[in-house]
Amino acid sequence: MVDEPGARCSDCAVNATGRCPFTSRRVEAGERLWMQGDIPKEVVFVREGLLSVSTTEPSGTESLSAVRGPRSLLGTESLSSLPAHSSVEALTDSTVCTTPPSQLQQWVGPQTPAGSLVGLLVDEHARNARDTNLRTGPSLARLARFLLDFAKLVDAGRKAPFSKQHVARILGMRAETLSRCLRQLVDSGIIESGRHVRVKDTSRLAVIARGAV
Repeated sequence: MVDEPGARCSDCAVNATGRCPFTSRRVEAGERLWMQGDIPKEVVFVREGLLSVSTTEPSGTESLSAVRGPRSLLGTESLSSLPAHSSVEALTDSTVCTTPPSQLQQWVGPQTPAGSLVGLLVDEHARNARDTNLRTGPSLARLARFLLDFAKLVDAGRKAPFSKQHVARILGMRAETLSRCLRQLVDSGIIESGRHVRVKDTSRLAVIARGAV
């Protein structure tokens, strides 16, 4: 669902105090605001129009992840100087309100409840992007990305934080597929799989995680 555009600044919740840090500007259809992997130079609040959010897999395949319309807030990675997980491009002629991340942080104030909430929102955005990344690309690459971060939590026993069945659901694959991928990594000498999974060759696992093989 796409919200109705906010026609006037006086109707906007961001401008409730009359001290809005954003500046309005027009964006033409087809204009790219930033590329995947870039650190956005601005936080963007969509006032009118539609923007596409797309990701490119290591294989080079581009997929449209989402469409964002009025009242969407994009580029929050810039608040932590993190690279964007997706490219953002205007699908239609749009009006956006933008502000440099430093100016937004100053406006919110790091010691205020709102400042603390912004930090939590940025962290949660990063987690959502990570979860999406774990379900993108070939099964072996998905497993490799997961193991780079969570290998010590994967266990066949009931007391483990993650069972292998649970991991399969997180990665969007069947348990049989996960077992086959684990066996492939074991046979290649990249991991050991017993009660816990231990990574033996992080550099080779990272190559697989990028979908390079």
